[in-house]
Amino acid sequence: MFVFSSLISLSQKYNDLNHYTLFYNQDTFDSDTCCWRQLSNNKKYIEAANLIVLYLKTEKPVNRHSLNWHCGQMFAMAHSDKLAKKYFKRTYSIFYKWFGDTDAKTWYYYVKGTIAFIDNDKKKLESIIHTWKNKYPPDNNLETLIRLNKNWGISYEQAY
Repeated sequence: MFVFSSLISLSQKYNDLNHYTLFYNQDTFDSDTCCWRQLSNNKKYIEAANLIVLYLKTEKPVNRHSLNWHCGQMFAMAHSDKLAKKYFKRTYSIFYKWFGDTDAKTWYYYVKGTIAFIDNDKKKLESIIHTWKNKYPPDNNLETLIRLNKNWGISYEQAY
């Protein structure tokens, strides 16, 4: 698989250049001025995703949830939908919907809605938006789902 086979060369490349390191704490690694976010800002989404994957495999991040989500986003931006969904699905469980507070429940719907967009399942995304509007307060994640729902037929990168 591309991701696994390229992880070693990616790690070596960035370590050789002394430009990125996997030894940063998560706050630094996940900051706007470092590492995967710099790659993302330069539209190097696969490289950004692979760097996050490598960090997840070699470090012990405090917030794996966040990094898995961003990894999924990077793969989605790169049109690697299967990998995007793999990492998105690591950020929630059905228990969020059943037992979670409002934040957990809306996160569940946000992830499911994002996956529905990637799967080109308009009916499911519209149902999720309808449920959210009727049960939970609006927030930026709901606005993102509404924006995705208005942009069928274009990539996640363009719609996001």
